[in-house]
Amino acid sequence: MNRILRTTAGITVLASMLFTSACGGGSAGGDGQAAGAGAGGAASTADKPVTLRFAWWGTDARHKATLAAIDLYMKQHPNIKIEAEYMGFDGYNKKLATQFAGNTAPDVFQFTYEWSVDMNEFMLDLTTVKDQIDMTKLPESALKDFGAYKGKQIMVPSGMFAATSIINQDFLQKYGIASDTVWSWDKIIEEGKKIHDKDKSAYLLTADIDVLNKLILQPYIMQKSGKGWVNDDFTPGFDKAQLTEGLTYLSKLYKSGAIEPFGDSTAFVGKMEQNPKWVKGEIGMLIDYVQALDKYKQAVPNAKIGVGSFPENPGAVQSGNPVVAGTGFAIWKDSKNKEAAAKFIEFLVNDKEAAQLLTTQRGIPASTVARQALQDSGKLSPDIAKGLDLAVAKKTVAPNVISTNAELAQVVKDSLQKLIYDQLTPDKAADEIMKDFTTKLQELKSK
Repeated sequence: MNRILRTTAGITVLASMLFTSACGGGSAGGDGQAAGAGAGGAASTADKPVTLRFAWWGTDARHKATLAAIDLYMKQHPNIKIEAEYMGFDGYNKKLATQFAGNTAPDVFQFTYEWSVDMNEFMLDLTTVKDQIDMTKLPESALKDFGAYKGKQIMVPSGMFAATSIINQDFLQKYGIASDTVWSWDKIIEEGKKIHDKDKSAYLLTADIDVLNKLILQPYIMQKSGKGWVNDDFTPGFDKAQLTEGLTYLSKLYKSGAIEPFGDSTAFVGKMEQNPKWVKGEIGMLIDYVQALDKYKQAVPNAKIGVGSFPENPGAVQSGNPVVAGTGFAIWKDSKNKEAAAKFIEFLVNDKEAAQLLTTQRGIPASTVARQALQDSGKLSPDIAKGLDLAVAKKTVAPNVISTNAELAQVVKDSLQKLIYDQLTPDKAADEIMKDFTTKLQELKSK
């Protein structure tokens, strides 16, 4: 119990993240209930009354969309009452771990594969309720790589996502940069330095500590190594030379003026759309997950915001920007209403009407039924689809669970901050990370 609380407390996910995957099914806006749900649209009022607790994290937009979907489900199923339990991401996993330990967990909950190592024992093997959830509309890779753990199907992915460059095209035009520029890491420094030299209030790029680690340093190195961030045998997927090169790049990024000073951007971790410089049009580019595009557009309603290529230097072995189906829905193994919970998950991932309400709040639906419904209705932004397509077209390595461990991430982030504030050189920061990273990996391997 103590290990669960300790190891899950610090887990983080980017991009409001996080993050997200899909599962498919035959429920289609009332014209197809999940298997076992009965013929016809709504469940019979003679059915046994059931109360399901459903927990998730997210932004206000996700909360609003999810509550609307819950209301629709309860109208379709008068015997079902859904009790919504929602919050921001901070503290969600710690609360869930505490509920598992106290035998008070919700029946259905939003989950990320990043917590599988520590929480899988508390989750239902969804193959035991496979008649209630149609997984045939879901990519096998999403189910296998992100929803399964140690032979159990513990999660139904709810969407897919990848990172992309989110571009203020008006900003680029102002500084004479083509909107269709293919970005490399070196070009970011080259153009960013010119911009900042010309206008000290303007920066080509901004990033918080999570983006620096997950979406800049890691891809930069993986594009050179051709490997994942951590190997399956609990060894680093990089060597010191590659790590030093990546850290040297980050140091140059700040020293060139291409990126907003860390002290100014750090107040907006996970909410960079609220950064006043983004709102005022003084930042030209962010790197974030593609489904976050709308919040950046809404923050600058009079600007033309689009997506561009994920940065990649010539000769990269892989993109380092995998298409991830890492967040979805799971069922507590001790739920008293497992079948009802499974039918509700089927609705969330496969129902056409639910898709219209949930849109891309948990990523781009991986369920072919849900995604087609969004495309047909015009609710799937062409820019979001473009960002995902750009990532899909590139060769990459799917991340394993070890790579996402929060304690490993903290090791890197602690050293990154020392590097940014010139307390460590890139070489010394690499030494510190290699030592602490390897030690932590061995601890994780022994568990």
